[in-house]
Amino acid sequence: MSENSTYKFVILGEGRVGKTSILSQYFNKKFSEGQQSTVNPSFYNKKQIYEGKEYQLNFWDTAGQEQFNAINTIYYQNAVGALLVYDVTIPETFDKVKNWVLTLKEAVGKDIIFVIAGNKYDKYDKSNKELIDNNKANVESYCQQENCNHFYTSAKTSFNLEEAFNTLITAVLKKVTKNQNEGNRKGRGRKLEIKEQEETKEKKRCC
Repeated sequence: MSENSTYKFVILGEGRVGKTSILSQYFNKKFSEGQQSTVNPSFYNKKQIYEGKEYQLNFWDTAGQEQFNAINTIYYQNAVGALLVYDVTIPETFDKVKNWVLTLKEAVGKDIIFVIAGNKYDKYDKSNKELIDNNKANVESYCQQENCNHFYTSAKTSFNLEEAFNTLITAVLKKVTKNQNEGNRKGRGRKLEIKEQEETKEKKRCC
């Protein structure tokens, strides 16, 4: 990651899992039961202070249906972080998350930081409890394999949204800061090396 203050995040997942609703609730504190599937990519932005420095974070909401995958590959290029969303009441959408992770890594690199959100957790009731519980072992196993964080979320009630986004943002900015500090140290080391070489040449000329 180059040293700058603007970074791109993407939110990915199948259609109707609640990606746009999550962004609307997190950024605007609004939720609509009749939210339509996203067709054209759009983005939300926020400013974040981390270790005394201000960063501009852009979150891209990409179309989720299979027929829009060609668009998605363009829009998640150069992303430094991702939120991958599935619907806890439809286990198959979690299996699709695995495909999104593979495609994401192919586009931006295997070291991309991502968090997985099991959305619509407000529907954890008698009718869905067994279905959700039966998929937990699969979810936990995959997240351990990928070494990523997972949160059960609800765009409707805002449950765990702050935690999910904060975890993702903090992990990315921590990595950004580390890379910048290492780059600065290397730069200072290189300048010192050049200075020492010049001083050695000067001594040879005058002696």
